[in-house]
Amino acid sequence: MKVQTLLEKLYRDPLALSRFSQFRYFCIDEGEIVQDLNKNHEFQVCFILKGSLCVFRDQMESMPLMVMPNELFFISSLNKCKIRAMNDVQLVIHASNIVAPYLHSRIVEYLQDITIEEAKPIEVLPIHPLLHSYLELLVDYMKNGTAIPDLHRAKEYELFSLFRICYNKYEIASIFRDTLSKNLQFFVSVMTHYKTCRTAKELANLCGYNEPVFTQLFKKYFHGLTPYQWLQKQTSYEIEFKLRENVLSIKQIMLEYHFKTFSHFTTYCKRNIGATPNEIRKNGSTDKV
Repeated sequence: MKVQTLLEKLYRDPLALSRFSQFRYFCIDEGEIVQDLNKNHEFQVCFILKGSLCVFRDQMESMPLMVMPNELFFISSLNKCKIRAMNDVQLVIHASNIVAPYLHSRIVEYLQDITIEEAKPIEVLPIHPLLHSYLELLVDYMKNGTAIPDLHRAKEYELFSLFRICYNKYEIASIFRDTLSKNLQFFVSVMTHYKTCRTAKELANLCGYNEPVFTQLFKKYFHGLTPYQWLQKQTSYEIEFKLRENVLSIKQIMLEYHFKTFSHFTTYCKRNIGATPNEIRKNGSTDKV
């Protein structure tokens, strides 16, 4: 099996750094098995350009899904997924840890016009000719090794814009039906509000829960982390990202995250990131050379 990506590292959304995504291109030989396509608990939109796949979701003894050339299917982060190539397969995947907010809001908007019961589950959709042309160019970019974050962001917006052009509201709501589960809605709510919150209590209030219930749900859906632990991790990651990015001055970053003194900021960075702000910035600049 050969795998190529548009970006070698995961793309981090600058408006929500906790959200990551990646485009992948798989060439899978006939008879080859990928045991856990969704091992990282991602949402995956999968497009078969060539060949056919046998897809097993969750329980391996359940009836497999056969996906043919020029068809697409969706894997929820809640599903385990094993695939077997029935012949030589070319597969393009858009993977993310949370469905793009603009797509999720569009699905919710569609469901204001139709009920969830009307959005009957659809296993596969045909790949529209416009979408097929888009995917062929995307594969060319990946084969060429074109690693530009702005291009990734543009292609992601283009992908979900094409869904709106190529498919009707019933098809979109049905194929992505699993994204409307309560646990994902909780996840989306957290991701929408956490940037404006400094404490777990503030986040709970904005998400519409009292603190004990919020903490219980949070630990269930965020792999055992408490809201406080998770917020600390996000803050540390964002600070490290901005220091390495070298766009804002260290003082601007310090003030943005409400540190009153440079010594306090330095202590925080050493404890949570493992280096001083200047060291992190220097290492980030070195990585780009």
